Amino acid sequence: MKQRNVVRTIYLYLVTVVGIVTALVGLIGAITSVLNMYVFRLITSDSMQNELSTLLEFASAVAVGVPVWLYHWGIIQETRHRAPAPATPAPTVTSETVAVTATPQPEARRDLIRRLYIYLLSAIGLFIVMFNLIGVAPNVYRAFFMSTSPVPTPIKPDASGPASLTNTYAVQSLIRTIVAVVVGTPVWLYHWHLGQREHRDLLGD
Repeated sequence: MKQRNVVRTIYLYLVTVVGIVTALVGLIGAITSVLNMYVFRLITSDSMQNELSTLLEFASAVAVGVPVWLYHWGIIQETRHRAPAPATPAPTVTSETVAVTATPQPEARRDLIRRLYIYLLSAIGLFIVMFNLIGVAPNVYRAFFMSTSPVPTPIKPDASGPASLTNTYAVQSLIRTIVAVVVGTPVWLYHWHLGQREHRDLLGD
């Protein structure tokens, strides 16, 4: 029975990780597509349908990932709050006690799985921020300072002049890196502070 509880805990945390990663990928892509199409108007009319299809894919990832994450995370939190506090009987040094202490208890395994989950998500958020911060400066250079091909994109009626095709792609890439940093930073900070707080509580106990 206790082994089944550990397997259930692994399942819950694994599905929660998949759900939040799916939601993050969809959120970054959806925000980027909306900014490119409707805010900065970097998408030409020829490629608008393809961009809308991509936006729907990202929005679907958010619509699927967020409920999966929230549902399983809610089960995890509810199970954790309902778990009874471990009893601390007076220690008696016997051979049975040594054998019991040598074997990891299910509660300790669940706490280990939880810490792995928290720090894994913290690492995912940090990696998103790091890798996209590395790309900000090169994308800024390519978008605004690098000499580009003289081939222009089609001029829109409300545009002031032709825009370079290379510049357009570089600006889209820059927007995506900034969005990824903005989305990844709260994920990293939330799980990092959560892990640090539970670590302090563990040391306090």
